[in-house]
Amino acid sequence: MNPTKKETPAIQNWLFALILVAFLIYSTIFIVKMVFYVDEKPYTALFDDAMISMTYARNLAEGYGMVWNPGGERVEGFTNPLWVVFMAGVHLLPIPENWTSLPIQISGALFLLGSLFYLRKMALNVSPGQSRVMLLTVLLTAFYYPLINWSLIGLEVSVLLLWINIVVFLMLRVLDTGKFSRIIYILMGIATLIRMDAAVTYLTIWGLLFIFDKNNRRRHLLEGGFFLLIFMGGQTILRKLYYGEWLPNTYYLKVEGWPLWSRVQRGFTVFIEFTKGFFWPLMILPFTVFIFRRDRKTLILALVYLAQVIYSIYVGGDSWEHRGGSNRFISLGMPSLFLLFSMACFYWYDWGMKLVRRFLPKGENVIRPVAISGLSLFLILSILMWNRMINNGGPITNLQSPTENNLRFFLLLQRSIYMPGSERYAIDGLMIRELTEPGARVATVAAGNICYFMHRECIDLFGKSDPVIAHAGIQVPFDSHWKVLKPGHVKFNYEYSIGQLQPDVVVELASSTVDLGLPFVENYTAPKINRHTMYFKNDSPFVHWDKLEEMRED
Repeated sequence: MNPTKKETPAIQNWLFALILVAFLIYSTIFIVKMVFYVDEKPYTALFDDAMISMTYARNLAEGYGMVWNPGGERVEGFTNPLWVVFMAGVHLLPIPENWTSLPIQISGALFLLGSLFYLRKMALNVSPGQSRVMLLTVLLTAFYYPLINWSLIGLEVSVLLLWINIVVFLMLRVLDTGKFSRIIYILMGIATLIRMDAAVTYLTIWGLLFIFDKNNRRRHLLEGGFFLLIFMGGQTILRKLYYGEWLPNTYYLKVEGWPLWSRVQRGFTVFIEFTKGFFWPLMILPFTVFIFRRDRKTLILALVYLAQVIYSIYVGGDSWEHRGGSNRFISLGMPSLFLLFSMACFYWYDWGMKLVRRFLPKGENVIRPVAISGLSLFLILSILMWNRMINNGGPITNLQSPTENNLRFFLLLQRSIYMPGSERYAIDGLMIRELTEPGARVATVAAGNICYFMHRECIDLFGKSDPVIAHAGIQVPFDSHWKVLKPGHVKFNYEYSIGQLQPDVVVELASSTVDLGLPFVENYTAPKINRHTMYFKNDSPFVHWDKLEEMRED
């Protein structure tokens, strides 16, 4: 037996294991850096949107049902029911409130770890015998900051990516064996319960199997349609029965009243900003793989990625593109793009070496080390560029002052890009809890951490959990700059939320809407608390006015 062939799988396994260990160390540092202290007590908190799901989860665990406020109106202010149920399970454990976010963060890391195992299977299936392609794909994914960030700050991106990687691998195996696999549709049906817009991936997979698996087209048509109807139709009926709406409240908030042309225009603009962030030729390189091979598997990878891009453009993108990197939708397609990128890199390398052997056969031994060094340098710089996040200098200039430039997040020199806001909101919630009685009603713009930690009736000024706001009109011009026209942040009605509902506390007014909100807080005291202005309704019996005087900072 050739000893080289015997050693290759062992080396491959060791290198793969090394990447996984490095990923776990990286994730651990990421999570540890998210811990903050309030009065010398450690706290953990998730991204603000994730903490909205945590609030629903806690209410479910405490027997109030999937509601925003205990005993309050039933409003589906989330789009991730199974993730909320998973979070509710954490709340059933004897974990103090200051640590409840930690199991969610750890789960995100473990789900990502599982997705790397299936990404390995995908890569070896598409490029059999090409361990270098597999290792580069796994490395790029394991250390892609936006994907890690979304996963470890509490969003369902991690588990959805695991689901997608499993399904794509199973689909590739179907194309190899010709055997129909019902489990693909069951898994993708479950994915729509994790997050409803996983239906985009469902439709993509279903369509690709119908086209490429000719021998089982009838079964794909019938069973794919059946399970889509069961899972999507079932949750829609349950939603109507429980919440009285056909679609989640967040759908009405983000889509209703927003013209398609304006959504698509913004979605396309933020996609361009995303590609400019990491240097646009890196987006073209993966698709050059079609110069070297044109087969079903390569096309599937491209379409899985492009489906997420098209969906992101259709819905107008996300609300956080100004922070850089792929948004929550596009992140789910990035491993497929990285696999195409890895294949393209080595195809071009092999093509170049083939030319050397043909025209400079005597120089191959000299050129090969130089070519390997050049490729290695290119790949290292590519990893840095993928993680540059925004259009902010090249990798060398970023490394010259890493604590100031945008690579500081990827290099873990600074905690999660979203953590300062989460910490501030959590402290706001804890302070309001101390400053008010349980009967207080509190209105806030950032509704996640504040509402979770204050344990008071919460009024969502931006309408994620308020159907009145969600069904109302958009208050921002449709042709506004993309940083202003942000999904989920363009509907508000202070006359209703403050003027009619009369909250005891208004935590803050959005910076772009302060002038519109000030007339409705004229009968409120406005001290500075936690370094920003809060508004306390005069003569409210639920405010501890003596404590307020002690804690005010102005």
